[in-house]
Amino acid sequence: MLVDYCCSGKLYFLEWKDGKDLKAYREFHVLVTDVDGTLTSPQNRLHLPAVEAIRKLEEQGIHVVFCSGNILCSLLTLGFYLGTSGPVVAENGGVIMKLGWDIPLILGSKEMPLKAFNMLRETFGERIKEAGDQFYRFTDIAIRRTIDRETIVNTLNEAGIKVNVLDSGYAIHLCDVNVHKAIGVRKAVETLGYKSEEALGIGDGQNDIELLQEVGYGIALNNAPQILKDVADYVTEKSYGEGFVEAVEKIFRIQ
Repeated sequence: MLVDYCCSGKLYFLEWKDGKDLKAYREFHVLVTDVDGTLTSPQNRLHLPAVEAIRKLEEQGIHVVFCSGNILCSLLTLGFYLGTSGPVVAENGGVIMKLGWDIPLILGSKEMPLKAFNMLRETFGERIKEAGDQFYRFTDIAIRRTIDRETIVNTLNEAGIKVNVLDSGYAIHLCDVNVHKAIGVRKAVETLGYKSEEALGIGDGQNDIELLQEVGYGIALNNAPQILKDVADYVTEKSYGEGFVEAVEKIFRIQ
């Protein structure tokens, strides 16, 4: 059970074990959120109440960080127009950047993802199709969800090609084996002067598992797969952008 109270305009959460003993308290300075399926409608359009909620969080001094499998330029543009103060984490943790930085922070290599893509193309032919323009990707290859993730993982394992295969719900991402959202979140939060446990995370996809495990408190939206709900501290009743607003209103008490 969570009991909350406010002090000097900042929200604290008191976590009680079995309703008896005080377990811990946390103060969240950062909100790390996925984008597609989390801030959007089922049609993948931005949910306007979610946009309003983000702006209210920033007004309260909460740093908002976008963490997505999407490309860097899209996330930077989104952050600029929504007015977020945190850096963005693109390509499932492979790339971090903030407006004003000279160059992005690259946390992975595209070498093995390219090898994996070429091998899959040789094996499955035209069933393997790129998802979007790969020119803008620094560390991963995104392919359409024409073949299930498990088949891709098994095929690459049999070939001895080691990559991290992530399913965002919108594309299958072939990533550097050392790249996932947790490493990107850790670095991004550090640039703001905080630790991961001082951040709260929200997501809706299989590729958000490491994100929710990395932060101090993880929330899965109702439209998330069960594998993500299983690692979440809280699951919303609503889905997509409506679920994001539900989570933010519950945790940060914005109105």
